[in-house]
Amino acid sequence: MSQDSDHVKVHIERAIERARHGVGEGIDELDRRVRDTMDIRRKAGEYAPQLMVAGAALGFIVGFGMPNLIKRTLQVGVPILIALKVAQAQSDAELAATVPLESLDPGRYS
Repeated sequence: MSQDSDHVKVHIERAIERARHGVGEGIDELDRRVRDTMDIRRKAGEYAPQLMVAGAALGFIVGFGMPNLIKRTLQVGVPILIALKVAQAQSDAELAATVPLESLDPGRYS
């Protein structure tokens, strides 16, 4: 009986060691994949020309035109937007006042 329990114990210990070894290999593989995927320097090296062009374009836009463009858009666009909203609200109010409720289809809004 003692030999059977010793044999089972050794078998379980070996199974545990194999499982630990397998988990360790899986963790090492996962670590390698994460490092390859998240390697910013390598990715920057691969896309260096595109990054340089994008940086130059962004610098040009911000340095020479963006502040004025935003300022002009706000000066012209916001008042136009407000005027459109006011006109739409007035139009909706006039329509609601002129259309009798009996003419509306009751099934349309349910």
